[in-house]
Amino acid sequence: MANGTIAFDTLSTSGQISGTAVSLDTDYLAYGSVKVWFLFDGTGTVAIDDSFNVSSLDDDGTGQYGINYTNNFSTTNQCAAGDSTNGNASGTMRCINFHTTNTTSAEMDTWAISSGSAANSDPSDNRGLILGDLA
Repeated sequence: MANGTIAFDTLSTSGQISGTAVSLDTDYLAYGSVKVWFLFDGTGTVAIDDSFNVSSLDDDGTGQYGINYTNNFSTTNQCAAGDSTNGNASGTMRCINFHTTNTTSAEMDTWAISSGSAANSDPSDNRGLILGDLA
């Protein structure tokens, strides 16, 4: 249902929400919330530490990964953002580049930039989120 609300007779929370609101705008659910998020270790055998709407993770080579969605997007028009770290290593900047997003997955590269040089790397902590319209 577009441009509607969902009414609750009873809404239980973990204490994080307070107030007297008894409905939730479905526009927020459809358009304003994160549809995919993830945290994974990119070293050795890659493993998802925690995620939402992620069915699996591909290790496509040094610093190259694929995030596969549980629930597909309706278009390839998505917004993706992320960051990576490798413990508390100093002097190295790390970044994630989402170079391809489609309806079923996103492909990304992780980079380490140090002393003016950039190279694909396998950082220990990779976090990201993707927004768009689910199918």
